[in-house]
Amino acid sequence: MGSRIVIKLTIWIALLSLLSAGISVYFTYTHSRALLIQSSKDKLATATQVLANRYSFFIADITKDLLFIAQLPAIEEIASSHSPQTDKQRMRLANALSGFLRSHEEYNQVRFIGAHNHGLELVRVDKTQNAVHIVEGMALQEKAHYSYVYNTLKLKQGSVFVSGIRLNKERGLLDGYGKPSVIVATPVYGTNGNVFGVIVINVDLEKMFALIETDIPAGIDVIATNSAGDYILHPDAEKTFGFDKGARVLMQNDIPVTQHIFSGEVSSLVAEVHDFRFPEKQAVISLTKVPFATESDEKYIVLGLISNLDAVLEDSRQLGITSLQISLAFGVLFVLLSLILARKITTPLQRMATTFARFKQGDPVPELSTNRDDELGLLARNFSIMAKKLNAQLMELNTQRQYLHKVAHHDGLTGLPNRILLEDRIEQALISARRDKAEIAVMLIDLDDFKPVNDKYGHDIGDKLLQECAARMLTCIRETDTVARYGGDEFMTIVSARELQLRGMSARHISRQVADKIRTALNQPFKIDNFLLNISCSIGIAIYPQDGDDKNTLIKHADLAMYYAKSTGRNNVKLYTDTQTD
Repeated sequence: MGSRIVIKLTIWIALLSLLSAGISVYFTYTHSRALLIQSSKDKLATATQVLANRYSFFIADITKDLLFIAQLPAIEEIASSHSPQTDKQRMRLANALSGFLRSHEEYNQVRFIGAHNHGLELVRVDKTQNAVHIVEGMALQEKAHYSYVYNTLKLKQGSVFVSGIRLNKERGLLDGYGKPSVIVATPVYGTNGNVFGVIVINVDLEKMFALIETDIPAGIDVIATNSAGDYILHPDAEKTFGFDKGARVLMQNDIPVTQHIFSGEVSSLVAEVHDFRFPEKQAVISLTKVPFATESDEKYIVLGLISNLDAVLEDSRQLGITSLQISLAFGVLFVLLSLILARKITTPLQRMATTFARFKQGDPVPELSTNRDDELGLLARNFSIMAKKLNAQLMELNTQRQYLHKVAHHDGLTGLPNRILLEDRIEQALISARRDKAEIAVMLIDLDDFKPVNDKYGHDIGDKLLQECAARMLTCIRETDTVARYGGDEFMTIVSARELQLRGMSARHISRQVADKIRTALNQPFKIDNFLLNISCSIGIAIYPQDGDDKNTLIKHADLAMYYAKSTGRNNVKLYTDTQTD
């Protein structure tokens, strides 16, 4: 009887184990595949939105540049002057625009076009690969028949017109003919209140998108269309600008699901499609509609990213194979364990069967112990004891871990963050500052004449003085800032300026205020063990990003500024820029 039960129980436990492992592998594979694909879609959608934001920021920056040029004094002088000096003023404007064109890689032409004489160009500066050229005399052309001229002349002062994205067909542009470009223009009004002309910037679309696509990972293609669905960016260059080449190629014809974007049903979408480069493979496409905030030939453009799913699906397949291998290995182990377990489980059952057999024979049946004095009862008691011991050990381990973490990251004397934690917080502050385009300040604080205190009163008094200094410095900073002991009698503070910068305050101003508060606090006498001690401090400040864009550079420059503060008389605050100008 005993062996039959053991065999049956072994088989059932093994079958259940294998079934459980198989179901687990199946659902792990399918669920992980779905999660990987969804993760890929989410990441691509986020990246697409970032791409769209960058494009909008570029258009906004071009608009700001255009309005800045329109406010140049030479523009106003040309618009209001009828004297022979106008030629000199035009040349002065051309020189100014030349410098402007050199500083913008994506701009290939800036023009000042008059409203009269059929839109004659008054000033034109072109860029080639090697130089910037001022166009003069008969080379200046009439442009009144172009939409970016006559549409812009209808606008109010301060308004901006953005042309559709097209292949440049104007012969006057030295290096830009046949290249994709977008034109941004604004009207110029004279002192009499009448429109005098327009300022026009030609933007090289290839260079602009090269700047926008800087962080796009390899294997992800950028696509873009106009509001009609014509490709203006595509992995296959033959499909782009079909409307200018005489054979239109529309995205909604290639990918029918994108029709929802162009019909206005949705403003963005993510879908699985066939890969552009390898149609037999799967890919994920993410699209978003980017409307123009100004007057334009186009209502919007559509930007998107397409990513091949091979790598994602390969990870899923590899995970499935690995899970199956693990499942088979555990299946063999489960068979062996089930045999052992079956024997353990059947022992008390056999004893119970013997008891009931004796009952059949008419013998008195001994009561089964409620304390479960068999193997199962022993297992339960031992498990309870083991659980208590494990809980006690885990609590002790957690306490030790917390203590070790504090010891590893905090100064044992002052309780402040130590150098390790400080450098980590600087890295985190730099990540946030880069993301938010904000500033941070790193301040190195060195106690003046601290060594004489140690020499005269002993290290115990010196340690207490350091503790008091740390306490005072903590009262001078905000909760979002950090003060740490950098080593010996040196402290370091990280000041984030993001919230205050939103109110118009610079990191230079904020850090100087904090430094003055710390210096004032440390200048107050310290009463320690009936000794009245007076010290001061020298503080050096380095500001991100002006004084450095990484942790080591900022600390180095703060250190240089601190030594400069000491060299100029101590009890002083100096910025790193002071060391460069004084």
